[in-house]
Amino acid sequence: CMTMGTASTMTSAAEAMGLTLPGAASIPAPDSRHAQMASLTGKRVVDMVWEDLKPRDIVDARAIDNAVTAVLALGGSTNAVVHLIAVARRAGVPLDLARFDALARRTPVLANVRPSGKYLMEDFFYAGGLRGLLARLSDLLDGTALTVNGRTLGENVAGSPVYQDDVIRTRDNALVANSGLAVLTGNLAPHGAVIKPAAMEARLQVHT
Repeated sequence: CMTMGTASTMTSAAEAMGLTLPGAASIPAPDSRHAQMASLTGKRVVDMVWEDLKPRDIVDARAIDNAVTAVLALGGSTNAVVHLIAVARRAGVPLDLARFDALARRTPVLANVRPSGKYLMEDFFYAGGLRGLLARLSDLLDGTALTVNGRTLGENVAGSPVYQDDVIRTRDNALVANSGLAVLTGNLAPHGAVIKPAAMEARLQVHT
């Protein structure tokens, strides 16, 4: 998935949630680091068994908010809303459209990746990837959240560089200032609907 579609969005959400090793989210398909990450992941899973470290020990309210914030900053797929609400419910964490909307209003879109931007996922990875993006959002994340490597999210992303500022934007030059995903309510969708304004033409954002 070379755009910020559902696949790339959810791998990034999983890493921000603490469920993958750092750097796993956006490795391009032909990059040899895939095989390295697979080996390191297999080793870590065995260690986690001996440590009795389980997904339920990691996925808490902090982890869910971090995942949602990452999705928003990426201009991620609207399908992430459905998937993350399902994950949160399984973990016993309250998450609804109102929480997505509240986090969206404070989160800038920094990933200049299609369909919201102009670059591809390969460009995003080599520009610094998810860790570079999260480092630029550290004040909007809960860095104390535990991850599968036994370290916190804050420790995993601290000092992560960005090599191309047009691919992973700075906060003062965000692709979209906030609300990369927007929650709508009204008579057409009484229980709420989700759109991605950053990927829409302006003329489609107004309806009567």
